[in-house]
Amino acid sequence: MESKDLFGVVREPRGSRDPDPVPASMARRYGAAAIDGTLAIVSGGISGLLYVITLPASEALPLTDGALWMRILAVGVGLSLVNQVLLVFLFRGSIGKLIVGTRVVRLADGGRARPWQLLIRWAGGIAYGLTILPLGFILGGSEAPPLDFAGVCIADTTGPRVGSA
Repeated sequence: MESKDLFGVVREPRGSRDPDPVPASMARRYGAAAIDGTLAIVSGGISGLLYVITLPASEALPLTDGALWMRILAVGVGLSLVNQVLLVFLFRGSIGKLIVGTRVVRLADGGRARPWQLLIRWAGGIAYGLTILPLGFILGGSEAPPLDFAGVCIADTTGPRVGSA
């Protein structure tokens, strides 16, 4: 008997996946990162704007108010967490990755990433984006591909699979 998912699509039997996913190109990787980053920043900004707009005119808030900036930061980081962990766990890709045609897979067997792997990948991506990436731009860049860590990688969904006829 065939096993089907929620949408009636027949599931692949265990072990039938290609263990060597096709790595996504640098353009797709950075395109997805730009979309996801813009989404988080814009949503945080909209949250801050709504906070300021809903205040009474008598309580005009200076831009140095900590509550405003904490709200912006919390919404941006929270949306990033949901996008990079929950959506990737459910759909194998964040909003940006699904738009550019990539997915996140386990390095070991090309299967669905585990939640703890996605959480480590998200935290590492934040650290990478705030430290190493800006330093790379300041120092002239590098041709080395970004590291795939936490046992997952970003694979292309549009090209042929390695080892397939």
